[in-house]
Amino acid sequence: MMGRKKEKELPLQSLPPKHKSRAEDNDYKESEANDDPAVQQLNISDESTEEVVIPHTNPLGQWGNQIQFVLSLVAASVGLGNIWRFPYLCQQHGGGVFLIPYTLMLFLEGIPMFYLEVAAGQRRQKGPIGVWKEKSPYMAGIGIGNCVVSFIIGLYYNVIITWCLFYFGNSFQAELPWAKCPVDNGTVVKECELSDSTTYFWHREALNASPSIEEPGVMNWKMTLCLFSTWVVCYLCLCRGIKSAGKVVYVVSIVPYVILTIFLVRGLMLPGASSGLAHILTPKWEKLGDPQVWLDAATQIFFSFGVAFGYLVAFASYSRHNNDCRRDVLLVSFTNYATSIFASVVIFCVLGFKAHTNFNDCLMRDRLVIADYWGSNISSVNDSVVFEMCNNPTDTNNTIVSVINGSSLNLECCQLTKLLDTSAQGTGLAFIVFTQAMLEFPAPPFWSVIFFLMLLTLGVGSQIAIIEGVITTLCHIKAIRLRREIITGIVCGLSFLICLIFVTQAGEYWVKVFDAYGGSLSLMIIAFFEAIALWIYGIDKFSKDIEAMGQKKPNLYWIITWRLAPFLMFAMFAASIVGQIINPDKYSAWRADKGESVKVEYPVLARLVGSFLVIIVTIWVPVVALIHAISKRRRNLQNEDGAVPDDDSGHSSNEARRAARFPYWRRSDGDTLPNNKEMTDSAAPDLPPPWSAPNTAFEKQPGRQTTRGDAL
Repeated sequence: MMGRKKEKELPLQSLPPKHKSRAEDNDYKESEANDDPAVQQLNISDESTEEVVIPHTNPLGQWGNQIQFVLSLVAASVGLGNIWRFPYLCQQHGGGVFLIPYTLMLFLEGIPMFYLEVAAGQRRQKGPIGVWKEKSPYMAGIGIGNCVVSFIIGLYYNVIITWCLFYFGNSFQAELPWAKCPVDNGTVVKECELSDSTTYFWHREALNASPSIEEPGVMNWKMTLCLFSTWVVCYLCLCRGIKSAGKVVYVVSIVPYVILTIFLVRGLMLPGASSGLAHILTPKWEKLGDPQVWLDAATQIFFSFGVAFGYLVAFASYSRHNNDCRRDVLLVSFTNYATSIFASVVIFCVLGFKAHTNFNDCLMRDRLVIADYWGSNISSVNDSVVFEMCNNPTDTNNTIVSVINGSSLNLECCQLTKLLDTSAQGTGLAFIVFTQAMLEFPAPPFWSVIFFLMLLTLGVGSQIAIIEGVITTLCHIKAIRLRREIITGIVCGLSFLICLIFVTQAGEYWVKVFDAYGGSLSLMIIAFFEAIALWIYGIDKFSKDIEAMGQKKPNLYWIITWRLAPFLMFAMFAASIVGQIINPDKYSAWRADKGESVKVEYPVLARLVGSFLVIIVTIWVPVVALIHAISKRRRNLQNEDGAVPDDDSGHSSNEARRAARFPYWRRSDGDTLPNNKEMTDSAAPDLPPPWSAPNTAFEKQPGRQTTRGDAL
């Protein structure tokens, strides 16, 4: 260009440390920063408006290395759902056939949204509020929604960890306390006799469950102590930020795979393991026509990847600006996918053994009935005799009847496939079905210890990520001027007090309310707004942002899936609402007099609480958009001296043009100036308002541009 002054080079270390960590303004592009900051240089010209290379560094710190970042994503995304939710869905939805919709949703929904959040966080080096505000000031409420929904999910997720800790502590006994029914005055407790020992221990000893969510009863002091311990552990893992959390991820991300491998080796040697594997892998092609199968596949992918939680943005903001985040996203995504399949193989090896054991016990009972009727020894009645008798027609009550010489015998006639179909998910799988199966192992306490240790590490890894999303957001808000340790302590302390509702006798029921409303519908709505925010910002512009980090431009696959994302998110949300209207949510209430759980509809109070959870998460998006619109209108009315109305980025056009002309001057708004020094009005450059207005002094800063904080 004509008249351009010769550009001079300034070393990066000449910039004040605080300003090295600040993000540049939206009006300027960023380019890749070298790995070694000591050799980076800025090309500056007093009159040039060309791009300036400004390395991004999160002021809250960075990962010690990229392995910590990847392991953190693995620990966050691979959680309890991979162990007790995915195998159940496979079993219920056609075995191996379920992998078809699951894989399709992985590529259409999971990976693209995962990449969106990680790339956005790494690009801006900010928390969720700052990232979504830069996409569009009208969508800054998404960041608040991320924070609130993570806080809600963290509440009940830590209660699940509390239950695991309770069982883990009770596993250090020569005989597991759930191995036998308790005896009272020489008589087996009726509640346990009506159910079984593992079911009784879970509902009575662990939860002391009430018959209804409307009967909270008293607090369980044992669970309260465990709950307090889990929040203390959470605080210790997060109080120093990624310095402490980065070390913990080595344990919580690796230990589960070691234990799963141990269970796999042991499970493959168990009788009946092959039957369990055959059951889960045998495809039932007719299931592909069931819409519920596709909805469950999309929902499982959505929650497994942690989309809309906010912690993906938070974790990525601690990563290096030029890190190959696409590589990390693909690695973590396929690790998550493979872990779900790996866990299913392990789970159904054990469940196949349990079904095989129950099937043999059933055959033995039928043989005893037949031998007693014949008046002979049981050895004279083999399995083939039972099978032959059970092949007779059933009566009108569908009770299998065997007719012998005019007499009838009521036989159980168990079938292995039906026993395999009778499975459980969630707490039922972990605390009832699996604990019962481990009683048949040699040295049950050992297997119980490592099983619940695995659940603990999986839970803690995810919990660290969830609460980190909350704390990172709060630490980036300028109005909150507290040390991270204090913020973490306040969050954990407040969470513990709220969680006391979950250690009452109705605690398990409230966990399900929080999960169904605060952790399901809310996330879908926030994810929908995230996809809309990308549309507003511009997919092409976002692709250029990724290129500016030194990565390849997103190809057609990413562009198409990002364009489809809002429709997929809306379809999931609409299908969930329709499903709840057709089949209203119910919870399983424990009936001690029957020794079983019965399905009961939620009362009005529970539905009101659930609705409140959805509103408190999603209301921030329209509220913040309205506030921004009003503020923008007010600024436009107050503009003087011919200032042009604000543009969509939140700057006035005159202000943006002046920032381009004088890129090395910035407002002295306290903590954004070197050493917090402010200049007097006489030291300010001779610029028209608002630049030379009172209390808006300037200080020259080589190579820096105006930035805005994350606070709303």
